[in-house]
This record gives sequence, C-alpha cells and structure tokens, in this order.
Amino acid sequence: KLIRSEDEGLVTHWHYDEADRLTHRTVKGETAERWRYDERGWLTDISHISEGHRVTVHYGYDEKGRLTGERQTVHHPQTEALLWQHETRHAYNAQGLANRCIPDSLPAVEWLTYGSGYLAGMKLGDTPLVEYTRDRLHRETLRSFGRYELTTAYTPAGQLQSQHLNSLLSDRDYTWNDNGELIRISSPRQTRSYSY
Repeated sequence: KLIRSEDEGLVTHWHYDEADRLTHRTVKGETAERWRYDERGWLTDISHISEGHRVTVHYGYDEKGRLTGERQTVHHPQTEALLWQHETRHAYNAQGLANRCIPDSLPAVEWLTYGSGYLAGMKLGDTPLVEYTRDRLHRETLRSFGRYELTTAYTPAGQLQSQHLNSLLSDRDYTWNDNGELIRISSPRQTRSYSY
C-alpha cells in the first residue's frame, strides 16, 4: 500500500487505521485530507483544507448501506463556525435502485425506470429532461429531449442500422457485411468505409 510519495520535492504521507482504511494524508507534515468511518466501516466524511477553511462532505446511509444523503460544509478556520452548507438527499425505488436526487432548494432529479431497472426517462421537478422508448429487447428506439428526437433502428441481427435526429445533419446509417463487420457509416457530411 502507498504510505509515502514524492513529486518535485513535495513529500506526501498516507496514513491508515487497523482495518487498512485510509484515514488521512499529510503534505509537508500538515494534514491535507481526512477520511472518517463508522462502526460498519462505511465512509462518513472526507475533508480537506481550502484557503484555510475546513471543507467537509458528510455521508449518510440507510440500513442496507445505500447512500441517502451528502452534506457539504465549510467552517471558519479559527472559530469552526459553520459558514456554508448544502445537502443532497438520495432515494431508492422498491427494487433498491437509485431513482431520485433531491438537492437543497432545487427541484428533484428523478430517474424513471421500468422492469428490472431499464431507464425510461429523467425529469427535473415536473419538467421532462429526456424520455426513452424501447423495443421488446429493451433497446432504445426513440430518445426525446427538448425539441429533439433521436430515432434508432437495428438490423434483424441486432446491429445498429441507423440513428436519425430531427436535425438532418446528424443522421447516420450503418452498413454491415455478411460476417457481421461494420463496413460503412454514412451521414450527410461524410461517409466512412472500413475493410478487413
């Protein structure tokens, strides 16, 4: 394990606890970063000094070990008074997949999924950011984002056949040989050919 490094005369020491977890890093004898863990061994916070201020990210978990929150704090160098903080919470669906991120004073970001976790879309608050339509093999066939739509088609063998954006300059068609090798990518701007 790394315990000492030197780069252009700058000596860094890496320190570990009995469980072999990184606890802090010193540069020129001063603590640069610090890592802390709970009794389960999960990282609870990591901190560093920036312009004299202690900057820390605190992590919270549920009973299954999933990240439920991150709180960033900045403290005054002399008084340790809290100068700034920001918190982001995380939520999970019934299957245990992350499906929601809730930053302080901002709308939630949600991942919309179906089945065993296939992504169907994302939204910011009530505003859709992107929506996906999939075929029965769960391959993306349509991506809608804002005023754009990207349509994707596949060959009977499952290879990418085309991607067409409702902006014609971004269309692409793919051609494959009988061995399943890509031999051409065609777009309005150029055509690339491949040989094997």
